[in-house]
Amino acid sequence: MKEKNAFNVSIVFDNNCVNEGFLSGFGFSALVFNNFSNNYLLFDTGGNGEVLIHNIKKLGVNPSQIKKVIISHNHYDHAGGLSGFYAQNPNIELFIPYNIKNYEQNFPEAKVYLYKDVKEIDESIFVSGIIGISISEQALFCKTNEEKFVILVGCTHPGLENFIMKAREMGEVEAVIGGFHGFRKLSYLEGIDFIGACHCTSYMSEIRMRFPDHFRKVCVGDTFSF
Repeated sequence: MKEKNAFNVSIVFDNNCVNEGFLSGFGFSALVFNNFSNNYLLFDTGGNGEVLIHNIKKLGVNPSQIKKVIISHNHYDHAGGLSGFYAQNPNIELFIPYNIKNYEQNFPEAKVYLYKDVKEIDESIFVSGIIGISISEQALFCKTNEEKFVILVGCTHPGLENFIMKAREMGEVEAVIGGFHGFRKLSYLEGIDFIGACHCTSYMSEIRMRFPDHFRKVCVGDTFSF
């Protein structure tokens, strides 16, 4: 019988809100514990490896326990902490958008996987595939016991609505967490129970006002179960 909660999602890097004892920095990163596989996965790495590692350890997790790292896109506030993390734990699998170069050369001890389309990378966890053209990104889709999806996003430069629509092709969306950038098409958030806007979200107050019962403040050090 599977666990009641499929995933624990911990915020380990953000620039808007931080709990006592944790460090803040510009960027975003979330640590996922998959109760199906008992694996840790790191989505994005923030902009500073020392801050990232401090916050991971503050949660009681050793960086060596994390074997899979997903990068949404190649901007420093999402990939800048990877070098520092890799220095402590080079034995990782890296999941990178297929159109980003040089990761195999820069992280030679890692196994680098480049994906263009939706792909399951751990039990019930999928990369979204490439979304966007001028600035393309990938997100992480985590499928819960109820066959609903938790979406983790980086900056959503291509528009958050495109990630939501992609996930809805696979099932109902329960939660979306990460940077919403300049997203204003708020009708796409209708029906989503957990709206965890952070990092680069421009219209935070508008989202909070429209969805007061579903907006959730997320801070570095917070852990949410789905």
